[in-house]
Amino acid sequence: MIYASAPGKVNLFFEVGPLRADGFHSVLSLYQSLAIRQRVGVATAQQWSVSTTGNLPQAQLDLVPSDEENLIVVAAKALADFVGIQNPQPMHFETVKEVPVAAGLAGGSADAAAALIALNEAWCLGLSFDQLIEVGSRVGSDVPFALLGGTAIGVDTGIDLTPLTPIPTLHVVLLVSPYGLSTGKVFGKFDDLYPQGDLNLSPEQLLAEIADGRLTIGKNSLLPAAVDLKPELRELINSTDLPLMLSGSGPTLAFVTADAGQAAKAAEQLRSLGHFLIETTSDARGAELG
Repeated sequence: MIYASAPGKVNLFFEVGPLRADGFHSVLSLYQSLAIRQRVGVATAQQWSVSTTGNLPQAQLDLVPSDEENLIVVAAKALADFVGIQNPQPMHFETVKEVPVAAGLAGGSADAAAALIALNEAWCLGLSFDQLIEVGSRVGSDVPFALLGGTAIGVDTGIDLTPLTPIPTLHVVLLVSPYGLSTGKVFGKFDDLYPQGDLNLSPEQLLAEIADGRLTIGKNSLLPAAVDLKPELRELINSTDLPLMLSGSGPTLAFVTADAGQAAKAAEQLRSLGHFLIETTSDARGAELG
């Protein structure tokens, strides 16, 4: 079995434009990959299938589709289509998950990215990294970044990436909220609240604010929509004096700091709320074999 892995992510900054004619939204995102990763193994099989293990609660693992609805299989078929394979060999995928499911941390996208890397090897395709990025952009908005990793600005739907110089290590405490949210519903509520969108900075302005230290991380245009749909999130945010931010469309809340001691204290405080907690760091690695 051939294995590859890819990172989860957090959005350190996330602005969203109005609904486009194609049904998508333009975004401006400051992506940061995390040390928590998804590992995917591939082997030939009689039918497409996915098995899942990992150090997450069983209730989380049970949410992962085991059939062709899984984004891994979608990515595999997109890869086959890209290289002109009309009837690809069905594959079995073993996934080992560290990134929570449906949490705004791109766990499914990391699965897909790892699968693309592993299949490129297993099928002896020899595709370049840029070609895999192109395939990933057809699978999901966060898949290209899961392939790239590190720190990057994302525009368009997030698929057009500008890599940045790796930042000093950040310590990240993830409060994995039990209040599930549908990405589609969050964006729908955003459209109701902000029909003109909430895209205020250009990529150049964001770069300038990063360069001179003016950027305050944590803005997420989807936060009002998420808390409107799940007021419990606002209660969680208000239950602590920590500057918690929403990652992606949620519902995960994150505390991010450059100070390991502050992160440890924050984890202790958040753990007292009784929810599933993950302590991790930023990481510069993208998807890779192994």
